[in-house]
Amino acid sequence: MFHADAADQARLAQALAQHFSLVWRSLRRFGVEEHAVDDAAQHVFLTLAERLPDVEEGRERAFLIGSCVRVAANTRRRRSRSPETPSDQLEEHAIQAPDPEELLHKKQRRAALDRALDELPLDQRSVFVLFELEGLSLPEIAELVQIPLGTATSRLRRARHRFEKWVALQQLGEAR
Repeated sequence: MFHADAADQARLAQALAQHFSLVWRSLRRFGVEEHAVDDAAQHVFLTLAERLPDVEEGRERAFLIGSCVRVAANTRRRRSRSPETPSDQLEEHAIQAPDPEELLHKKQRRAALDRALDELPLDQRSVFVLFELEGLSLPEIAELVQIPLGTATSRLRRARHRFEKWVALQQLGEAR
């Protein structure tokens, strides 16, 4: 159970308010399936709550991103050991959207992005997602993921190459 003074509770609440959407998106883009993202995000923030005294003030975002990378890796590892067959039956009844065609296109684009990102090793994927999708700079990413700047740069370059190769193969397949 999390026992903290008022200052730590306020710090945790502020981190949650400021960074929840970043954590959620990062987990999703690091390969956590949609149905498991809420639990994974909760795990990330529980980890922060437990380790808050060890986290330097102002470095909560870096800690959360690092935790996202680890939680996503563990989730992907668990998924590969015991794959589940997803059921789309609940999704069909959950939302009655005004424009089903647009929702379908959006879902297809998101699924295509997930497939493309699944082709990247996690170390490349995390740098690619943070740079291309979250808009962080390479120095920020190197600091957040705790790797040298040159390593972040080379991972981004390799990830872009793999991503572009995947896109080209998909376009070639559609042209046939």
